Amino acid sequence: MLIDIDRIEKYLNDITTEVFDVKSILNEPDEQVLQDRHLIKSLKYSTIVIAEAIGSLFQHILAKKHSVAVRGYTEAFVKAKEYRIVSPELIERLLPFARFRNMLVHQYWRVKDQLFLKNIREGLQDFETFVKKINELYINQPHAS
Repeated sequence: MLIDIDRIEKYLNDITTEVFDVKSILNEPDEQVLQDRHLIKSLKYSTIVIAEAIGSLFQHILAKKHSVAVRGYTEAFVKAKEYRIVSPELIERLLPFARFRNMLVHQYWRVKDQLFLKNIREGLQDFETFVKKINELYINQPHAS
């Protein structure tokens, strides 16, 4: 089965758009971000969208290229690491965001804003690296399938 490049590009566009929004908020000092509940909510929403886009992208590639079905976002990250969709090291750095997404969606009240802010600041570069690697491996290749 062939990978749907338009679908992959849509996921990458979703990630890129959210990363742009996150960066605009992270231009502010932590104290200011932490005092504005709307900024924190926006960051959390963007994190959910990014994690879901990465997970959906992994699910698509796993299904189309490797005939592997997964049951959720976290499993998609684990299987993507196993099948080396991108480097295992990058997936290992992204995996906490899949787990964090689940916590945000299902147990929102347990997320400490200061820890969340620290993690998103540290992980932002990995989202950009992910987009770049997927572009290199699947979009900018004449044999992208």
